[in-house]
Parts: sequence; structure tokens; C-alpha cells
Amino acid sequence: MFCWVDEISSAAEHQVSASRHHIFSHIPSMPSTTMLSPFASQLGMNYCPSDPELAQVKAFLVEPCLRLKSLDEEIAVLRQALDKLTAERHALGAYVDAHKALLSPVRRLPLDIIGLIFMACLPTHRNCVMSAKEAPVLLGRICSSWRAISLSTPRLWSRLHIVGPTRFNSVSSEDHHAKVAQRLEVADAWLRRSGTCPLSISLEGKLDLSVQASPFRGPAMAMRRYPLLSSSPFLEVLLPFASRWQHMDLVLSPGSHKALSGLIEDDVPLLSHLRIFLGPEARDISFLTQLGILHAPNLTSFSVVGDQMNFLHLPLRWHQLTALSFDGTSNVRATQAGQTPETVLTILSRCPQLRTVHFLIHDSAELQLSDVVVECSFLHTVDLHCVGNPLHTAGLLLSRLWLPSFRNFKLDGIEHVGFQRIRAQRLRAQRLLAQTTASAKLLRSSIAESTHLESISLDSAVFSTPDLIHFLLGLPPTVLRLEIAEPLPVPGQATFRGRITLDDGVMKVLDASSEGPTPCPALEELVVIACRAVSDKALLSFIKSRLPTLRYVRVAFERERQIDILPELQHLTGAENLKISLTYVTFPAPSFSPWGGLPDAPLPVSLTS
Repeated sequence: MFCWVDEISSAAEHQVSASRHHIFSHIPSMPSTTMLSPFASQLGMNYCPSDPELAQVKAFLVEPCLRLKSLDEEIAVLRQALDKLTAERHALGAYVDAHKALLSPVRRLPLDIIGLIFMACLPTHRNCVMSAKEAPVLLGRICSSWRAISLSTPRLWSRLHIVGPTRFNSVSSEDHHAKVAQRLEVADAWLRRSGTCPLSISLEGKLDLSVQASPFRGPAMAMRRYPLLSSSPFLEVLLPFASRWQHMDLVLSPGSHKALSGLIEDDVPLLSHLRIFLGPEARDISFLTQLGILHAPNLTSFSVVGDQMNFLHLPLRWHQLTALSFDGTSNVRATQAGQTPETVLTILSRCPQLRTVHFLIHDSAELQLSDVVVECSFLHTVDLHCVGNPLHTAGLLLSRLWLPSFRNFKLDGIEHVGFQRIRAQRLRAQRLLAQTTASAKLLRSSIAESTHLESISLDSAVFSTPDLIHFLLGLPPTVLRLEIAEPLPVPGQATFRGRITLDDGVMKVLDASSEGPTPCPALEELVVIACRAVSDKALLSFIKSRLPTLRYVRVAFERERQIDILPELQHLTGAENLKISLTYVTFPAPSFSPWGGLPDAPLPVSLTS
């Protein structure tokens, strides 16, 4: 093999050497034709030669054209020699690379180390999907040995995200049934590869009920193994693995819960996290009170999204819960069925181990609570979505809680239409204003007592501008992160018609260079979403005043950029470690085309590259 390569190399080198000698010995050096041309002064100009001059030009170009042809021939010879060398190089390179592959360190790694590397390839923020574009399926497509390793590593297959195929009008029932059958087969095979490992499964199972009710006409094997006896065939696939359920996130269609009703607490000994999303359309979720799996011995995290039930009746082991989320609808008609501050206090009193909570709370302006204070020693994160009078609800609730570990607070919500109408009545405007001010003061005093608070996330729509300013001034000095979300635009609405609370006046209060007390003196992060009324100049002043403490700023504007503040910040002392993300809305430029209204009008051309 190597002798053959050497012979080719010697022959190629001889041919190249001969070509070089031929070229450089037969091509004389020519002086600059431009300098010797009698038409040098007319070259590159728009000069039109006369008939006699045309003959002179043709005669003058005879020798240069012969020279050009000779050069083309010599280049072709060299290119042919170069092509031969390139082909030889590719062949030899492939030969060497094939042998070097035998020396690759990864081939010598122990199988357990390769298994750990495979585990590190899995997504960390979600479950794995049924796709060959990512691990673990992708790992089995590299080579047969890697496929064998992946199939023999159960932990690679212990996390799975399942999506029930959506039925589109353009897809026939038979094709849709075939896709469902395929997903069912893959899900079953995937979970069987997981051995005895605890399972983390997320199911997006909102199938078209009209499709599910029709006879199953998929592959015969799938039809026998997974008949559509329930409204969720994917739940039927998961049931045989219930003893290994650990982290379950279920998005279900109304009625599909029936597949869960046959399970009892002993069937799910490992279950520690359970989320059930039934959506606002599930008006009655009282069936949850009959689910035995809610009394699982190791269940510490529970989340449900639904409506119209008293969550106090759930058969949970309240005393061992560390994370709890009750969400539903913000509809005014659901006020009586939703959670009230009184219900929330009762729930919290049952859960001494809670660390994080999220509640959707309905409120009435006349609500009164007892003076009993509920102690939550370990609760560090409180997320409230309040409907009615959000400031009043949140302030009243926090005033009845003792939270020595309180670090993160999020508040958003909406005012009911009825509450907004009261706000508009002149006879009661003064009373309502006093009530709103008192509510904001109550919330501010409750937050001010939290000496370990680090993160605040607010929906500006629940505040007026003066209330927001007073609230910020009352925050404890321990706050490191502040997030303010303005209302998002309504789809199809050309201009925003809601109340704008966050403006330059609020930013001036946060500006450390302004006179008076500075709220959140240790602030490291500022996030503003859907910002409309804060100017670039005010934001620049705020950032400069907070250096070098400030570490991260992200503002998503709902307007166009006024000035570019980034160049000025790049040269400031203390801004070396500052990360900034500013996004703006770019509106389309007005059209002044003279072709307007014509069917053959040209497409607009961008003048910028």
C-alpha cells in the first residue's frame, strides 16, 4: 500500500516539476501593456475610437491575446496536476484518519463512564422528547456499540414527554389513528427500557374527543394492546408503570381523569410530584376529591389547574407538602367557587412544611379576616394571582402570615368589571380611593417587615403610579431583584388602551442619584416587560446611578428605540460585569410608492444591508 502511494507521489512530483520548468522557460516576461499602449489615455474612459483607430486596436491586441491563450493552457496543465495531488491527498487522508480513529480515547472509556456522558447529554430543564434530534434517541443513531450502550442504560429512558397527536382537518381519520398508534407503541417501548428506575413523565394529552370516540383503525397490534376504552389512551399506556411514577405532569382533556380513578395510594409509592392541568373549560373538578393517588405516601408537590371546587376537600397529606399550586379561572362568575383569603389561610395552616405556594384568589371588597396569624416557618416563595382588589387581597393575606424565611414574592391579578364600575362612580370615588390607598399601605407594611426578602415580581396593572412609588419606597433594603410587568397588548388592538403605571417618574424614584431615600439600595437585577412609558434617557440615568452594584438589566420595550444607550455604558467604570438586554418594537416604514394601487407594483426594496 505504502509503495503504491510512494510511486504516485514520485510521478506527481515529477510532472509538477516538469510543468513548472515548461512554464517558466517558455513564458517571457512582458512589460506593462497599459504603459506601452498608444491608447493609454483613453482606457477606462467613455472614448469612441474612429475607424482607423479600431484597426490599430485590433492589430495591437494580437500579441497580448496569444499571450493570454498561452497562460490559460499553462494554468490548465497546473490545475490538472493539482487535481491529481488533491485526489491523492484525500485518499491518503482517509486512510490515515481510519487508522487514527482506532486511537480515539473515547473507544477506551469504560462503559459506565460512557453511560454517565450519555446522561449528561439529556436536557436538564424538561423531559426527553420522542425525537432522533436529541438524546437519548440520537445517541443510538451514531453506531451499533453506542446503541447497545444506550439501550442497556435504563436511566436514559426514565424521563419522557408524550404529546397526543392533534387532529387536523387535512388529516384523515385513518392517518391520525396510525399516528396515535405509533406514539403509543413508542411510549410503551421507551418506558420498558427504563428498567426499574423512577419515572418522570409529562403528558400533553388533549386529544380530539370526536376522534377518540370513533373505532380505532390503527395497526392491529396497537389496537389489541391499547383499545380506546377511555378518553385518554396515553394514560392507559402509563398505568402499568404507576408503581414507578415519581414526577408526573398531566395535561388532560375533560373526562380523561377516569383512567386515574382506579389507582389507590399503594399503587404509586414513589410519587412525589403531581401536576394535573384540566384547563378553564373543566368547570367541575370535584372528582379530585375521590382520587386515591392524591394520598400517595411520598407526595410533597401538588399542582392543579381547574375550577369550581373547594380545595380543602382534597385527600392530600397536607402536613408533608413542600410545594403547592392551586390555579383556575379569573372569571367573575367563578368568585364564589374560587379560593378566598380565608380558604388560603386554612390551607396554609395545614401545611407546616411548605416552601413554595401559588394561589389564584378571588376577593370581595368587604372581606374581613380573623386576627389569627398563621406561621409558615419554611415558606420562602409566595406567588399570588388576585382577582377583585389585588392590593387589598394580598395585603390582607400577608398581614395574617408570619414568614421568617420569606425571600421571593410575586403579585399579579385583575380587577373585576364590577369593581372597575364602582371605581367610576363619582358618589363612591372618594371612599374607593381611600380603600385603595389603605390596601396599598397594608401590603407595603406587610412587605416591609420581611427582612430576608430578595426578589419582587409585580404586575403594574394592580397599582396606580403613586401607589407603585410608595410600594417601592417601602421595600426592605435586602431586595436584590425587581421585576415589573406592564400589561401585554391585546391582539388586534392597534394601540394600548390600558392604564400605564411605570413611567419616568417611577424610574426617577429608583434612580440612586435622585434626592431622597433610594429604594432597594442593593439591587442587582432589573427586569421590565412590555415597557411603554419609560424613556431611554431615564433608563440610562438609572443604570449609571446603580453601578457597580447592578449586574443584570433586561427591558422589553413596546415602542421604538429613542437613543442608543449601549455605547455610553460600555465606557463607564463599574459596567464591566453588567449584562444588558434591550429589545424594541420596529414599526414598518410608511410607503410612499408611486406604484400604489397598481397590480404590477414592484416589491419594496430594503435600502439597508
